[in-house]
Amino acid sequence: MRLPGRRGHRLLFAAAACLLPAAVLAPLGSAAAERKEPATSDSAASCFWTGPFTSDQDKFNFAYLDAGALYWSSHYTLPEGAKLTLDGAYAHARYQSVNSYEPVAATPLTALNDQQIQPDPGSRNPFLAGAERTFPKRSWTVQVDPNTPPKDPADQQPNTLYAGKPGSNAQSLVYRVYVPDRGRDASGGVGLPEPVLTLADGTKVTGSKVCDALEPGEQGGPRVQPIDEYNALREQPGKPVGFPASEPVRWHASYTTQWLRDCTYHDQCTPAPPRSVGQYSNLDNAYVSARLSRDLGPVAVLHGRIPTTPATHDGDKRMGSGQLRYWSMCAYEAWSTRVEGKQSCLYDEQLHPDKHGYYTVVVSRPEDRPRNATAACGVDWIAWPEKGDGAGHVNDGYVLMRNMLPAKGFTHVPQNTRTGDDEKRVMGPYLPDGSHTGKAAFEKRGCSAA
Repeated sequence: MRLPGRRGHRLLFAAAACLLPAAVLAPLGSAAAERKEPATSDSAASCFWTGPFTSDQDKFNFAYLDAGALYWSSHYTLPEGAKLTLDGAYAHARYQSVNSYEPVAATPLTALNDQQIQPDPGSRNPFLAGAERTFPKRSWTVQVDPNTPPKDPADQQPNTLYAGKPGSNAQSLVYRVYVPDRGRDASGGVGLPEPVLTLADGTKVTGSKVCDALEPGEQGGPRVQPIDEYNALREQPGKPVGFPASEPVRWHASYTTQWLRDCTYHDQCTPAPPRSVGQYSNLDNAYVSARLSRDLGPVAVLHGRIPTTPATHDGDKRMGSGQLRYWSMCAYEAWSTRVEGKQSCLYDEQLHPDKHGYYTVVVSRPEDRPRNATAACGVDWIAWPEKGDGAGHVNDGYVLMRNMLPAKGFTHVPQNTRTGDDEKRVMGPYLPDGSHTGKAAFEKRGCSAA
């Protein structure tokens, strides 16, 4: 279990300024020196899988990527009567999954995560709590069913991913690996799942011949709102300074794209519909997001409690447990959906919470970063997107927080929000309090962890 780290929450509420120590007054160190960095080396893509999608590859930087995760996609048309299987292995990582999506809307259909995938005979699943994470035999096989899932979950077959849509043989898959272990490549040291195609006449096809039959293509570009529609919402007359941001910071759970727009721009947040989040969202995650604005202050301060999660980055021998499997917070361009590299994201093991599990995260441009917004002072930092929303509003900010696979009994998660205005009531201290301030004002709070 990930244990709370350094003290941070007293910084937010310091009643009086104190002198900053010399170590804090020195130039800020690199983020890499303060954070545990996930693997970024390429894991060879194939004719079937495109990727990895990462923030440092502009071509693939869209759909709100999480810098703690790596993604590969495949978009193909299944020949009539054919069947597809994936032969894979459990990654040396925090998490892995394969999701199917509706190809046009980019909304998830079904998913299989690591714990849901049963191992091949003789292999073991290292993602089960207490399992040996380095066990050498770790293979699995998943059937990609071309049909829609049964209405009754009890009728779904094990190790089966349902990827079909009535009237179409087009299918879309995304394979994910979160936080590969230190020293492992982007795939978590096991490579990518290999497709095996069985044609209608029973012929098995592997390797490049699979791609000859499926003709997979790359994932399309970002699914963004037309710029004129976006600006009509963003630039409504008579709105307060900083719109659509507010002071204090206001969080919204994600349900559907249209609902979030109505809630953000028209304050129409109830009733909340069933969740059907687009942008290739992960069914194992639930999300809350908040708008920020430099017009309200160039430094946004977020303070909350971090759920416990299993520690894996350093190659821990046994799979731990926690309140969540994974947690992260990232800053994005709200319109373009881009993330500006690793400095715009933090995942759970990168935080420096106090002994009670409370963290303070500062969001600012690099030039506005307070000198005490460092791990040494118990404060973590996220880079404010240089281009704002990516649509010309350079002072805009957008922060999104992920909560993955909550443990049974841990209820303070966005998965349990229901009404569109109950985020704080449901999440309690696990939903950060937020406010805007200035660089000098934050520096006057001193360095309580020094």
